[in-house]
Amino acid sequence: MELKWLKTFETAATYENFRQASEKLFISQPSVTVHIKLLEGYLGSKLFERSGRKVVLTEEGRCFLPHARKLLAIHSEGMKDFENFKQGFSRKLTIAISPLIAASIMPFILRKYMSIHPDISIDIQVLESKEIPAAILSGKADLGLSRMNTVHTDLTCMPLYEDPVILVAPHDGWDSENSPPIEMEELFASYRIMSHNHPEYWDDLLQTIKRNHPSIRTMVVSQVHVTKKFIEEGLGISFLPVSTVRRELMEGRLLEVRTDSLPLPVSHSYFLTKYQHSEGREFFEFLKRFNFT
Repeated sequence: MELKWLKTFETAATYENFRQASEKLFISQPSVTVHIKLLEGYLGSKLFERSGRKVVLTEEGRCFLPHARKLLAIHSEGMKDFENFKQGFSRKLTIAISPLIAASIMPFILRKYMSIHPDISIDIQVLESKEIPAAILSGKADLGLSRMNTVHTDLTCMPLYEDPVILVAPHDGWDSENSPPIEMEELFASYRIMSHNHPEYWDDLLQTIKRNHPSIRTMVVSQVHVTKKFIEEGLGISFLPVSTVRRELMEGRLLEVRTDSLPLPVSHSYFLTKYQHSEGREFFEFLKRFNFT
């Protein structure tokens, strides 16, 4: 049995069309037919039957499909590990990271870590915090950096750092020494609050704000990088973890506004893992050296 037969079979099963499979694989349609016939001869079973213009899997084909995909995945993983070995990597670490963390200090940290551990191959999966536990449980990631606390019997969830939340507004064009103070109440009257760009604190925060400001207007913007761009363009204001807007504040693209009358939450980040492997412990200890805020 040849690997190309399996790939042709899996692709044809996905598209239910030999012509589309040939276009996807950059081979001729007769070659697709030949591969399927050879695989059927090897297995001693018919894998497809025609249904109008489509081809559909037989019962035997449906039975064999997950095994074919597993064999292809094993081959792909093996080739990737071998390529890592040729490049000098002897260990591998796959990290699932929330977009909020990935876009802040993480590039700097990863560059430092990779320079100290050149033998470790690093793969990054950027996932929403709610998706990270499943990636670790399924083995698709070795560890996770999440903005959401996770309670699961098979996972260890450890606090990594706290991140104060601040009110962020568009820059008003004044310099910091001569600009008049910006009042939070004026911002609430002039702008929409862009909310729910963090998985934990928004519901409670909006409830607190509405007690004294019931007429506020809100707009859900689920991604922090989009929220920041919208604020720069004057579309609204938001309450964001300070680590996510540090650069924009330093460059004068956004303004931090004092909120003396409004107690603000603190966001948290967490380190998630399933197995206590040495690479994970090393990475956790390395992360603790840095000031994320």
